[in-house]
Amino acid sequence: MKCNQKHKLMRITFIFLIVLLFVRGFLAEENNEEETVIEDFFICRTCGNDVSVANLAFDKHTPLALSATNHSFTDTRSVLIQEVQNPLGIRFHIFLVKQASCAKVQPWTLKSTWFPGYAWKVCVCPKCDTLLGWMFEPVESATAEQSFPSVAGFYAIIFQNIITEGFVNSLLMKEKALRDN
Repeated sequence: MKCNQKHKLMRITFIFLIVLLFVRGFLAEENNEEETVIEDFFICRTCGNDVSVANLAFDKHTPLALSATNHSFTDTRSVLIQEVQNPLGIRFHIFLVKQASCAKVQPWTLKSTWFPGYAWKVCVCPKCDTLLGWMFEPVESATAEQSFPSVAGFYAIIFQNIITEGFVNSLLMKEKALRDN
């Protein structure tokens, strides 16, 4: 008798699992949204605050670059690192991202821009005020009301002032997830 009850329970459980898998597959097909996998996080080297993600890096050459090289941030992401110089003679190695976390700062300026046709302003870490780079916005839309770049704008991040979360994790003996188990 107990054997029959166990078999019935196993059959019911099996049928329930099949129905559950069918419903889940049906809902996944209806959703049709692709899942975005974040390659790596760029974090402030000073405080560890999230700055941007590697998925948002892109290449746009400035004609004012003193030099340019490709650098691999992750196994799948290589970006253009450009060396630029400000009017004081200070050189920076920068790379570009579509979005970044910056504090609201001074108005846009057209003086000494590295990207012709774009106004700029500094980008500082909202947590520790470290200079992370610059925000660039097309001249036509760089108004006083525009605090951050629009979709037509971008961010130039100072290579030396960020670090990838993947690199930080590689320095640890064990990642936190592994220590908890």
